[in-house]
Amino acid sequence: MFNIRLFHNALMLAKQGNFARAARALEISQPTLTRSIQTLENMLGETLFDRGNKGVSTTQAGEIVLKHARMIIASSEAMKEELGRYRGLLTGSVNIGSGPYAGTALLSAAIGRFNQRFPEIEISTSVDDWTNLPDRLMQVEFDFVLMESSQLGLSQDFELIGLNRHQGFIFCRPGHPLFEKDNLKISDLSSYPLVFPVIPNRLLVLLVGLFFSGQEAGSSPGKLKHILSDDVAVIKAAVLHSDSIAVATFGMLSPELKAGLYKMLPFRIPELCSGYDIIKRKGMTLNPAAMAFIEVLIEIDKEQSVLELDLVESLGPAIVA
Repeated sequence: MFNIRLFHNALMLAKQGNFARAARALEISQPTLTRSIQTLENMLGETLFDRGNKGVSTTQAGEIVLKHARMIIASSEAMKEELGRYRGLLTGSVNIGSGPYAGTALLSAAIGRFNQRFPEIEISTSVDDWTNLPDRLMQVEFDFVLMESSQLGLSQDFELIGLNRHQGFIFCRPGHPLFEKDNLKISDLSSYPLVFPVIPNRLLVLLVGLFFSGQEAGSSPGKLKHILSDDVAVIKAAVLHSDSIAVATFGMLSPELKAGLYKMLPFRIPELCSGYDIIKRKGMTLNPAAMAFIEVLIEIDKEQSVLELDLVESLGPAIVA
């Protein structure tokens, strides 16, 4: 069986009339191109090109081969296109539900990459309070959802595709009064409202415990000052224009941190991390478009895990909750 790439290389050589120009156009080395032409000629038992000082020209046998090569390549591309349609990757749709943090940190980046690869596929997303998403998934509103999974329990209705855990950090505007303190402690944060969406119990308990860690033993736990919003854009704007603070991950805030719009507070809390995963209905086969979108989500999730390493280190030593 012939390698389609050998035909591609031969056609480019015929078009350019020169090994060096053809190799540059193919983005391969000239020796590699020479070997591929020799391989094709040996397989066919014919000389396809006459080599001369002024370049190469196609032999009669070469003309015959190149005529059929064009048809072989066209047929190969047609086959791929038809298979793509069959798999739902040239047409079709994918419907995704997401919590607000996962939507900003991961889903938004995945939409752009997926659309570049599969521009004809319709993408529909809905960002909602993550506690509403399981019911909406079971009502078949979505192919899958991207959400906090810690409170799903042992439900028999869902299958989970695990994602990495991303370190969270607390951020505020650059001129925040907290930066004026000589010996900043995490308990100092309790004086300022924390802006967040509905968060899982694991994080609420963690933050209350940390913010009020200086209380005397046996005293009643403090009440967390907070502003509730399920819109990440509103959360960012509130922090930018007030003394409120908020929690984010690298994927949510990286461009704004680089631009100097926000500053991270110097506290690394290992337990303050994302807990979202991909959730689908158990036993239901996803369509090809949804499966392809999940592959993109996993790609970006892995990339963010690498990119955020320097940011996590810059937070300093870990605080034990």
